Amino acid sequence: MVKTHTFCSRKYHISTDRLDGMAEQEDDGRRWLYVMRPMQTRAGLETTIHEALHACDWRARENEVTDIARDIARFLWRLGWRRVND
Repeated sequence: MVKTHTFCSRKYHISTDRLDGMAEQEDDGRRWLYVMRPMQTRAGLETTIHEALHACDWRARENEVTDIARDIARFLWRLGWRRVND
């Protein structure tokens, strides 16, 4: 399982067991990306993309991130992208 990932030169710790989806920075500067949706579903793919977009640009407007994530997830899903459990 992925524990950390760097987005735009910023390291994020990854959690898949807390919230449905959220990117945040703690007071100590540590950044977290939470993704809990079922990862093998299209909704899980969309949530993951959505939060990754926030990690890349936390100033982006929520409705723009939502629209972009939905379009990318739908495109990747149509191409056959699926999570395969290890």
